Amino acid sequence: MAKARRRREITRPKETTSPHFKRDGTAKKQYRTHQEASSAAQLAWTLEAVDLNVYRCSHCHQWHIGRSSREE
Repeated sequence: MAKARRRREITRPKETTSPHFKRDGTAKKQYRTHQEASSAAQLAWTLEAVDLNVYRCSHCHQWHIGRSSREE
């Protein structure tokens, strides 16, 4: 039976800012469509009352959710 490959965790230097990475340097969850990201943002609002924005990432060209930069 073949061994499952582990994905290498992509991290960035702490000094660099990018919409692709969280504050701790790990990559944000990627969504393939705007609808998937919107559903995840709505779920966060429903479960935890967290207001998140949906945006297209210039780094990976996928969709992410996150707080607006003014709130951080």
